[in-house]
Amino acid sequence: MQDWITDDPMHFLRSMKAATQLHAEEFMTCTTCEQQPWFSFFFDGTENNRDIGESWQMHTNITRWMTRVFMTMTLCVLAACATGQPRGYVDVSAWGANYTEDYIQDFWIQTDEGKDTGVGGVLVSEFSRGGTSGHICCSLMPGVGKTIKVVWRVGGRQDDKSQWKTYSRDVVVKGAMPTKKDAYNILMVRFFSDHQVEVEVIPDRGEPGDAASPRVDKLFYGQRVMRHMGE
Repeated sequence: MQDWITDDPMHFLRSMKAATQLHAEEFMTCTTCEQQPWFSFFFDGTENNRDIGESWQMHTNITRWMTRVFMTMTLCVLAACATGQPRGYVDVSAWGANYTEDYIQDFWIQTDEGKDTGVGGVLVSEFSRGGTSGHICCSLMPGVGKTIKVVWRVGGRQDDKSQWKTYSRDVVVKGAMPTKKDAYNILMVRFFSDHQVEVEVIPDRGEPGDAASPRVDKLFYGQRVMRHMGE
């Protein structure tokens, strides 16, 4: 069977001419099979060399087309792996900035469909005590212009978890998408009075030697400067 697998059509034709009638009957007639081999029509005694050549050319064209489709799909997959994220998503580390006197036990980001993204933070201090959270790195989430849901829980430092209160808001992501492939991107989550919240992507920060973005809240530099929504 391997003699029939070739990229040389002339070799293929010579092999067919050398085939015995026994081979032809074996290929063409298969009473116990559900279907005949794809090449059985070559041996029905009616096809001439021209028809065989045309059939082989059609087979070659189909093979080339399938190869191109496969390569295109492969390149698309490789491109997705190279970027490391779906279109419109961004890889971020969440930082919490608290402009209230609520102690925020934790917060997390969901898609507008309610699916957890893995982006979040814990232990966001009251404004009077610094107003910042720790940094948890890193996860993918919908990027700038997309609607997300911020969920957070508020409770006293000594309160039992059963006493915590949960709040959520649907917000549109502000800011700018990153331009550097391996940049360290911040999702700044800002909490305001009346349980309002805003989120901003601060891109391309964290490269060696780069200066901090002016969009990073001054709370993270030890300056207790009040901020308001939209600033």
